Amino acid sequence: MTGSLRSTARNPVAIALMGLLMLVFLLLGVSGGGKFADIFRQGAGNAVVSAGAHSLNSHDYRRIFDSEVQRLEQQSQQPVSAEVLVQNGFDQQLLNAIAEDEAEAEMLSRAGIDPAPVLVDAEIRKMPVAFDRVTGKFSEAQFVQALQAQGLTVSQVEAELADEVASKHFGYALEAGLHAPLTFAAVAAVEGLENRDVTYFILDPKTVPAPPAPTDAQLMAFMKAHAADLTRPELRTFTLVRFSAAALAATITIDPAAVEKAFAAKKDSLSKAETRTVVEIPVRSAAQGQAAAARLSKGEAPNAVAGSMGVEPVIWTDKAQTDITDRRLAAAAFSMKAGEIRGPVQGDVGLAAVKLVKVTPGGVATLENSRTKLEADLRAEAAKNKAYELSQKFDDARQAGSSVADAASKAGVTAVSVGPLTAQGIGLDGKPSPLVNDKILKSAFGAGPGEDTDLEDAGPGDYFALHLDKITPPALPPLAQFRPQLAKAWTTEQFVTALKAKADGLMAQLRKGASMEAVASSVGANVVHQVGMQRVSAEQFKAMGRDFLMGVFTAKAGDVFAAPAPNGVFVARLEAVRPGDLRAMARAAQMIAPRISQAFAQNLLDSVRAASRRSVKTTINLAMARQAIGVDTSTLPKTTTVGRPDGKAK
Repeated sequence: MTGSLRSTARNPVAIALMGLLMLVFLLLGVSGGGKFADIFRQGAGNAVVSAGAHSLNSHDYRRIFDSEVQRLEQQSQQPVSAEVLVQNGFDQQLLNAIAEDEAEAEMLSRAGIDPAPVLVDAEIRKMPVAFDRVTGKFSEAQFVQALQAQGLTVSQVEAELADEVASKHFGYALEAGLHAPLTFAAVAAVEGLENRDVTYFILDPKTVPAPPAPTDAQLMAFMKAHAADLTRPELRTFTLVRFSAAALAATITIDPAAVEKAFAAKKDSLSKAETRTVVEIPVRSAAQGQAAAARLSKGEAPNAVAGSMGVEPVIWTDKAQTDITDRRLAAAAFSMKAGEIRGPVQGDVGLAAVKLVKVTPGGVATLENSRTKLEADLRAEAAKNKAYELSQKFDDARQAGSSVADAASKAGVTAVSVGPLTAQGIGLDGKPSPLVNDKILKSAFGAGPGEDTDLEDAGPGDYFALHLDKITPPALPPLAQFRPQLAKAWTTEQFVTALKAKADGLMAQLRKGASMEAVASSVGANVVHQVGMQRVSAEQFKAMGRDFLMGVFTAKAGDVFAAPAPNGVFVARLEAVRPGDLRAMARAAQMIAPRISQAFAQNLLDSVRAASRRSVKTTINLAMARQAIGVDTSTLPKTTTVGRPDGKAK
């Protein structure tokens, strides 16, 4: 029976990132499966990711994306929108990670690495949901039911499990067979434990006189020298007519009778259901459930308890009883007291240990405690209607031939002058303008001089049109307007240049044979001798700065160098490089040898994944992926991108 259902052992929470898989290979000698839950191939007709015979369709990509969103929301404890994730490139990172998994699976398949059915059966027998909640034996019906609840088929899960086992065993073989030469570990031990002696003093910035106030000619020369950084971008000034529900809301008066009517219609939905935060740890047997509950009662973390049992905890955060999909488990959780722990608890598909973390009481809505919300909702809706009506009056006037300014007057609204602004909405004061959003800026910077735009949608209940008044081309800032800022920047540059020249002069004296004490005394500084600095203990010197440590550990004996100091400039000389203790180096080499081998394995695994993407010509359809998660693709430059071996889309 298990043979016919070996592929149904898909545990959505048991699949780790492939990158984490490799890390586990290297550090712990244990490996996991593919990166994402529920990655299944159902044909390439609507493939979001395609790698030879392996592909991922838009439906399954949406499932993966939603799962990742839920994970991020649990971590941040706040909603995360798909639009924000897309703007920050999260979806492309996700797609590239999926593409690497699919490419590796295809490569292993072509290489003939095909797991035996008995290995897939073994994976099934690790899954608690594969066993009958009463008898504790494998249940085909229960397993199929669990798959159907996720919208999965046996063939989908079979393919995914086979890929996971192949990847796992490939990693096992690579780790077991790869051993770096001990010489590499010995070299690392020698470098890490060698002793470096350095002598230094700190050059006080006060030793350099402050430069005089700059002249206009000097400031002009400074601006030209830094033209790339100082040139102000193109600016645009325009007349804006906007019909915003948010702005109109304050002018709306709400009829009390309308509030009462809305309350009567929405009373049930306004009442707040009791919510609870519940931790569920799936278990295979009643004894295991009792053991898990006992450990939770002693204060052990749910992750630790679940991990020792080969599962992960399911956390229901602030959920109403109807929001918990396992009805029997929900009923049990909502009969418990805050802090109570039970185990085993019988759920719809299996046993579990349950901890009730928090109870948030619900409440019945009344007219008085709902009035504020109802008035706000009615006001917002009325404001949207008013904004639309005014925009239509404006648009009618525009269609009749009126200019933007004249049409605004006929609609009874006031046009405002906006700008000058950059394409990012930044004014001359360096602050963003509150009068515009991205859509308005896009329209303003897409219009020609003197052009009137048509009525456009700036968002829900928000409409606008504009007249482009002026385009100011890129130019250096006016000297008279920005003299204080330019003078400060010029003075800072002159001071830094002078301080560097001073440090260079002092280092030149040291290189010619002058003593450190004499050179330091000439600038009123004290000499510090630091002996026995080692790479392995560099952390204790981090307050001295990265540049100073780089100088110490990359210089040769006798080298003189300078580095920024917290209160000036280090002027230093590496006095000596002495070998570390031989016994300590030998012990260190033996200890780090496995890590060296692991690093080699990591590099090789990364190379295999990159080569897989090249060899099977993996493709990513970014537009289809974004359509699948409900993000507007109209602004995308391309509909299809090809995955690159470096993990980026081109």
